[in-house]
Amino acid sequence: MNIDRFEDPGIDEREWLAQERARLEARGAAPDAGDPMVARYRALSQALRTPMADGLPADFAAQVARRAQAAHAAPVEVEAPFERDLTHVLIGVFALSAAAVAAMYGKQWLPPIMELLHLDSASAMNWALALGACVGATWLTGKLRRHEGTTHAA
Repeated sequence: MNIDRFEDPGIDEREWLAQERARLEARGAAPDAGDPMVARYRALSQALRTPMADGLPADFAAQVARRAQAAHAAPVEVEAPFERDLTHVLIGVFALSAAAVAAMYGKQWLPPIMELLHLDSASAMNWALALGACVGATWLTGKLRRHEGTTHAA
């Protein structure tokens, strides 16, 4: 027959008393060898009183400092020239194909888009120039950062 622990209030009281007897035995009271519940809590009490072993080496802080300094001193670049060149080629092919599609089909899709956005040709040109300026500024900023990083590293 299964007894639900919450239906029998005597179980909680017996466990509490066993924990108290194990705690008192740990402090020097006479041991109670007859109750297996007290023995279980005595082992638990002993494990909780025992300090944990120190798992860190004595020079742990120095090792971490050396690793941090080495990582900061020599940044690792893992960019392969083949992958970089292939990325540039693919971006160029994408740009050329986008320009070809815009040239071939621009007369069909450009007027509905301009009408949807309520743009005339002058404001569309202004937006295109603004987009080009943003793309150019982003590219130039990236180049300057890379150039500045190489001059500081030397």
